Amino acid sequence: MDAIQIELLEEHKYVDSICRDMLNAEKGVTAYIEQMEATPHAIRYKIAGWDDDYRKLKHIRWLRNQIAHNTGDVECTPSDVAWLKAFHNRLLTQNDPLADAYRIMRETQNRVKVQTAKSTPVMIEQEDFSYDHGYSSRWRKVLIAIASVAVLAVVAGVIIWLFNAK
Repeated sequence: MDAIQIELLEEHKYVDSICRDMLNAEKGVTAYIEQMEATPHAIRYKIAGWDDDYRKLKHIRWLRNQIAHNTGDVECTPSDVAWLKAFHNRLLTQNDPLADAYRIMRETQNRVKVQTAKSTPVMIEQEDFSYDHGYSSRWRKVLIAIASVAVLAVVAGVIIWLFNAK
């Protein structure tokens, strides 16, 4: 094992530990990759470099596994180590792909809440949100029933008052 491979293994340990803590998972980098794969395409395309980060992270994991399991000569370059160190820094500063995806999803949810509060129509994508359309319809029916009973009570009161006045 050469110095570059050792440096990659050490840096991978740090990144894996951060990912395990961040995702509350046993396999940190693998869980991070799985989270990336589970992120909706509508969010992925909004994040610059998503595909490059995904491919590079998978490549780094593959390199680490090859080195750790002594499966022969592995071409580990200084640029691989540099990328992993930069990714480590991005994780620490929350500028990584999953942090960006979380921010975008949170902003989208906040926009929907603000638009709903203003009673404006909202277009909701099926894969991002689930919305119970029956909920507002049910409340509308209840309010109509209450208003109808109130109107009937007022009309009945007026009729009784008219008959008693004679």
